[in-house]
Amino acid sequence: MSAPSKLVSVDEAQLSRKKNGLQIEGLCLQLEGMPILQDIGLALTQMGVTTLIGPSGAGKSSLLQCLNGLQSHWQGEIRLKGNDIRHWPGGWDGLRRHIGLIGQKPCVFPCSIRANVVFGLQSWRQRRRADELVEATLKQVALWDEVKERLDAPAESLSLGQQQRLCIARALVVKPGMLLLDEPTASLDPRSKQLIEQSIKALAETMPVLCVTHDLDQARRLGGQIVFMCEGRVIEQGESEGFFAQPQRLESREFLRWSVCECD
Repeated sequence: MSAPSKLVSVDEAQLSRKKNGLQIEGLCLQLEGMPILQDIGLALTQMGVTTLIGPSGAGKSSLLQCLNGLQSHWQGEIRLKGNDIRHWPGGWDGLRRHIGLIGQKPCVFPCSIRANVVFGLQSWRQRRRADELVEATLKQVALWDEVKERLDAPAESLSLGQQQRLCIARALVVKPGMLLLDEPTASLDPRSKQLIEQSIKALAETMPVLCVTHDLDQARRLGGQIVFMCEGRVIEQGESEGFFAQPQRLESREFLRWSVCECD
């Protein structure tokens, strides 16, 4: 007779997901003597969307840069899947392969669509499967049907929305463990914005996705967790539905009402 399976409580399951996700404790960053991030503490589960909102200058982009290693002069602790990112295998380059960062403006390389997608592939085994990986990854970002007949065309010939989806595909082909998006749809048309939002929600079913946006309607559509930042601090964090329905902090309520806040 087999041993009875161990029952895991909801609290234990949530603790396990957080332990295997991203944990930030006491994160501080100063640039030229100015405090940019102040005692940031966050815990993200191993999959799902978390949206960072807040006024300009709140520190949202700087937080993403710390997580990706583009800012390295910070104090505190950042752990991903229980590992300190300062000691990530392969150093900062290895970390950036594991934590992809997509900026507001698409940055395509001056080569073909196909070459852009496979740019980050290193092993010969991956390159042997390049065509398969190109198709699978472009399908993930809803771009395959639009470019499958012109993969050798210059990437610069794509529209801005297509270029942004290509950049996301280029990050995904190396199989990252986490994706960071810094206002990925800020300058795009409504159709491109819709396609990228659909891709974000689909990707979040397999990995943590942290997205900065100034578009509060987009934050509502993405769902998941909301983190409200101001003056380099996390003011409030919670489930999207509850946050927008009944924010707990005065600063959050002011921001949602007027898109400004007084956090001093």
